[in-house]
Amino acid sequence: MRTKLPVLLGLLTAFLALGAGCSSTPAEASDGEADQHAYVDDKTLEAFDSDLRALSFAVSRGNEDEEKAMRTKLSESARLYQKALISALYDDSSTARRALAAVMLGFTGDASVISPLLDKVSDEDEPERVRLNAVLGLSTMGDKLRDHDKHSALMSTLKTQMEVDESSYRMRRAAIMAYAVAFDGAQNDSILPLRNRFLSDGDVRVQIAAINAMGDIGDTNAVPDLAVVGLDHPDPDIRASSAVALGKIADPTRVLPALATACLDDSAIVRRHAIDAISKHYGSDPERVFATIITGLSDFDERVREAAALALARLDDVRAIDSLLQATGDRTAIVRQAAAISLGELITPDREKEAFPLVELLADQNSTVQSAALTSLTRITKKDFGGEQVRWQRYFYTQYPELDPANMYGDGPKPRVSSGISNSSSRRTTSTQRTTPRTTQRTNTNRTNTNRTNSSRNQGRTNNTGRNR
Repeated sequence: MRTKLPVLLGLLTAFLALGAGCSSTPAEASDGEADQHAYVDDKTLEAFDSDLRALSFAVSRGNEDEEKAMRTKLSESARLYQKALISALYDDSSTARRALAAVMLGFTGDASVISPLLDKVSDEDEPERVRLNAVLGLSTMGDKLRDHDKHSALMSTLKTQMEVDESSYRMRRAAIMAYAVAFDGAQNDSILPLRNRFLSDGDVRVQIAAINAMGDIGDTNAVPDLAVVGLDHPDPDIRASSAVALGKIADPTRVLPALATACLDDSAIVRRHAIDAISKHYGSDPERVFATIITGLSDFDERVREAAALALARLDDVRAIDSLLQATGDRTAIVRQAAAISLGELITPDREKEAFPLVELLADQNSTVQSAALTSLTRITKKDFGGEQVRWQRYFYTQYPELDPANMYGDGPKPRVSSGISNSSSRRTTSTQRTTPRTTQRTNTNRTNTNRTNSSRNQGRTNNTGRNR
């Protein structure tokens, strides 16, 4: 288990403020020492600060390539300046230098920096920004924390920091995350401090950090709290985080029923995370998990449908292909895109004929949908015709003639598509033509009768007039 660094790095922004806060001693920096990296001047510190921010930004955007590059750069810089950073950690002239040195030392990956960093975490005379960055530095050490020769003291120090109510939520949250990184069940570490933070801390952000930590650790003792308290919590963010954590814990007997219920939660964000989480337990109960996720594909919320489409690919269950093909016609672009991506994962080259509907998506009004369809088509067919829909159609029609509309009716006569409309129109026209003479005849007859009547009346009037005379 490894607690991810992204959230930890997100805490740096408010605490890394260099500028005038860093002071250098030019005489020391140019004293002619053989090791030119024995001192860190302001310019170098500012470069470290900029790189840390760039790493945090890459993580927040989900840019894995940039994140990897920045981690490598920071690690190389930290190892190169390790001696100087140790000195900066104890530089009483600048809080900013000590704070930055604390977090940079974690990137060295050298277990020897753990003890100095722990000293800073425990130093109550240090400003919180320094102690917080020392915790962040420790978190970056990863597995080295488990092998520390004073592991119990390390865990005790972190436990103390997460339980100090007077400290900021950032400090408590960072301590929780570092505790999860260092957690080692083989050394009888306990999740009790994390459970206490989840159940009693007054800040939702700290509670969520504790939930995430319990999920990362994967201890089944956390299931009752997460399933009963977490999934029934009034805060949807707590419920969603609990669902994510349960997805990481291998206890299907208790976890699956809880997640299945969470997939029906009133909150769309909870349903979305619950669907993603339950997909990770597919091996324990394939039928139940498959049915639950397929249901999510028809959810009224587009983000839930997207999550379901992506989750189906992780199941590696070809039964999902038909449902995903239907989802390529979803009214929302993110769902069509997710369906296209998942079809690329599920449809194997020997079943490439089933990928033909993706050709239609090459003309989708959304460019991300087009791109997803093209990527999947290329992956399935091992061909690359770019975004030219006509060439893809030609390929499929050649490989599978039955898909070509021109061959749809085989050797039989093709129906006249317009004949129905034409005959109907003709019948209506003919009927009108027949009706018109009858109507006219009736009208003329009426007019004749009227004339006869008028003539009789006039004759009567004339006779009466004559008599009167």
